Amino acid sequence: MGETLSLQGSIQVAEEGVDNRARGRKVLRRIDLCLMPLLLVSYTLQFLDKQSLNFSSIMGIIDDLDLVGSRYSWCSSAFYFGYLAFSYPASFLMVRLPLGKYLAGSSLAWAIVLCCHAAVQNFQGLLVARFFLGVAEASISPGFSLITGMWYTREEQPFRHGIWFLGNAIATMMGGLLAYGIAQIGGPIAAWRWLFIIFGLITLVWAIVLAIFLPDTPNTARFLNEQQRTDAVDRIRSNQTGMKNNNFKWDQVREVITDPNVLLLMVFQLTFSIPNGAHTTFSSLVMAGFGFSRLEVYLLNMPMGAILAFFALGSTYLCSRYDGYRTIIGACLSLISLTGSLLVRYGLNQGSQLFGLWVFVAFAAGFPIALSMVASNVAGFTKKSVASAMMFMAYTAGNIIGPFLFFPSEAPGYSSGFLATTICFGVDADDAPFAIHHHSREQAT
Repeated sequence: MGETLSLQGSIQVAEEGVDNRARGRKVLRRIDLCLMPLLLVSYTLQFLDKQSLNFSSIMGIIDDLDLVGSRYSWCSSAFYFGYLAFSYPASFLMVRLPLGKYLAGSSLAWAIVLCCHAAVQNFQGLLVARFFLGVAEASISPGFSLITGMWYTREEQPFRHGIWFLGNAIATMMGGLLAYGIAQIGGPIAAWRWLFIIFGLITLVWAIVLAIFLPDTPNTARFLNEQQRTDAVDRIRSNQTGMKNNNFKWDQVREVITDPNVLLLMVFQLTFSIPNGAHTTFSSLVMAGFGFSRLEVYLLNMPMGAILAFFALGSTYLCSRYDGYRTIIGACLSLISLTGSLLVRYGLNQGSQLFGLWVFVAFAAGFPIALSMVASNVAGFTKKSVASAMMFMAYTAGNIIGPFLFFPSEAPGYSSGFLATTICFGVDADDAPFAIHHHSREQAT
């Protein structure tokens, strides 16, 4: 009799386990269907807006606003000064305020500021506009990383980071076509002004969509029913990294600023971001320097976006399958970009230099990998938000430095700039074995 009851109990537990797993898969599909498109479109618009200065560089903005010498570089870096200035306030506000509504408000702010770019009349005005655009966008990437950590298991996070990061690739592909179409607009208003207006208005409409549909937590998601909300929370309990709460814990701040793993990620982020700042500012000018027309430059951005999409999805998928190899995969991406940087600098013909510029973007796929490492390995919501802010401080510092390494006197080849990016990629590749060694020592103790 006792054996029969025991057997029945075991069968019941097994059936409940199967039922829970089935519900978990169902709610995961629902989350992917409803949440990922919101993040993907938002990130596409963010990178499109970030690229707006790059696209406008061959639309006449440099001549119209007298961006001579290093002024163009200053306008690019001003965005990241704003980003840097607001990184820590953003980490505090994301803890204290409803996350979905806060990010929707940030999107609305950046849309308004981007539209204001069309009204600037001189270098100083553009500098101020770029600074406040950085302030408005400072919360988006770390906020999306927090959302990913809040909704997905540790194993699922790298690939989901890669999905919304795919917005960079989409923006690169479609941005060139949009910019070319906008460049054909005639009339008394300069094409680059129309570009800022149109990109800003698109983002403004999307901010309203976010305000309606982006949830603050799994417990408040309108696209899930009550049982699915419970299942969504149960799914990620195994992460042991903390759910969203509104208490800012200073003891977690002290922990994270002395965490060697976070500091190593900051070094990676800094050396990764120097080439990023240069590329997002000068890629159109470099491509034009190869001898391509404005139309050809816009169209040739499309293969570059496709290559970035391949590396972003491929690398984050591998990271999800092979969790312990994230740093190795990041190092491989840096080595591919190092090869591209050398081809741009030393390529013997237009084709080899263009191919080098295309594969140069491989490094960018390391960005979602680094974010996923913070989201899945840092415990405590305050600690996670501050770690994200530290990562983005390094990100902004590198993006500030990058454009100034491309000296106007060396245009269109920018030999010193590409030498600097080559060195940065070498440091990134060396960072991986050091991080693995340190992590192994920690595990041993």
